[in-house]
Amino acid sequence: MIDIGRVFATGWAMLRQRFWLLLGMVAVFFAIQMVGTIVLGVVLGVMGAAGAATLGAGIDDPSAITGMSVGLIIFMVLFYGAYLVLVLAQQAAMVTLASPLEEPSFGGAMARGFKSALPFFGITVILMIGYIALSFLVFGVAGVAGIGGGTAGSVVGVVLLLLFMPVIVYLGCRFAVLIPVVAVDQVFNPIAAIRRSWEVTRGRALGIFLSYLAFGVVSLVILGLPFLLIFGSMLGSEGEPGAAAIGAMLLGFLAFIPLVVVYTMFASAYAAALHSEVTGGGSERLEEVFA
Repeated sequence: MIDIGRVFATGWAMLRQRFWLLLGMVAVFFAIQMVGTIVLGVVLGVMGAAGAATLGAGIDDPSAITGMSVGLIIFMVLFYGAYLVLVLAQQAAMVTLASPLEEPSFGGAMARGFKSALPFFGITVILMIGYIALSFLVFGVAGVAGIGGGTAGSVVGVVLLLLFMPVIVYLGCRFAVLIPVVAVDQVFNPIAAIRRSWEVTRGRALGIFLSYLAFGVVSLVILGLPFLLIFGSMLGSEGEPGAAAIGAMLLGFLAFIPLVVVYTMFASAYAAALHSEVTGGGSERLEEVFA
């Protein structure tokens, strides 16, 4: 059984010990994303200007416009594909940096993140295909039962649909440590990573579910505070909001950004701590964490 308290304690300890390294990693990837966004804006602006010039010149060749549209589509696909890889690389780098099983350097964690991105992209595609196939199977059987079985068939169809969500949750728990499996354990083969995640979470699905349920409650409380300040002030003021209401709203907005950053860092530390818990972790390493 998973010790949820120990997972929280380990995650919090890693956040405290490597706070500035994790914050630096968030800043670096944010800067990379901002540069990519600027590049996207410039390219779209150039393409838009070229398209306007083409139309303004009265070019009647449909192939020219089609070629421009195809080029824009290809560029967008490549850009968002690169963005997805960047997001996966950030998650892998953050978990590596926050893991109690690692003592990585900042550059080493970033390199591990980019090395893990493409394997995890392959894992995402494999799992997506599996989930879609399972969805088609369940909804197909439920539809057939509902159409051809009368009242009993409809009941069977409804039961199948109700059972579908617990199955998805169960699979999510069995694959909950995929990112640290790839990044920390360095299992870069997608099939092998899926197999290892399935092995280390055997018999622990309920504990993983309860641990993430507890994490969700904590997240709701932490991230809900700025929303309470913002929307509570808006709803509590009659007519024009007063100075106190405006101040509370501004405080909520200002608190939201650092809370999201810290939450992102702790989420990585929590995932790393959960991975350490389900894989045994090593008592000597956990003693070093709390030393």
